[in-house]
Amino acid sequence: MNRKGFTLVEVLIVVIIIGILAAIGIPQFAASIEKAKGGEARAGLGNIQTGEKVYYAENEKYTDTIAILDITLAPKYWTFSIATTATTYTATATRSGTGTTAGQTIIMTNVGTMTGNWLYR
Repeated sequence: MNRKGFTLVEVLIVVIIIGILAAIGIPQFAASIEKAKGGEARAGLGNIQTGEKVYYAENEKYTDTIAILDITLAPKYWTFSIATTATTYTATATRSGTGTTAGQTIIMTNVGTMTGNWLYR
């Protein structure tokens, strides 16, 4: 007799293989997406750094107000803040939203040092 089609065992093996690949691939994909969202923070901090350097060159002090720096930040995944002294500044990007990465930070100082507790630095 000539039978066409797949047996139940063959179908189950394929389903199991797809499940294993999905269990490995989905977390890796989610981590890649989160790393990409960090680009917004690095770009924003770079813009703040450039603005602060220009402001310091003109005024011989730093400012703690992003609006004064004449830069436009359109954050979707991060919020930005600046803390200053007379000769230093610290710009902080804080991960907004909910989930495991919410509240994590990337911090840049006036010398360009980046620290923070963001997992995907």
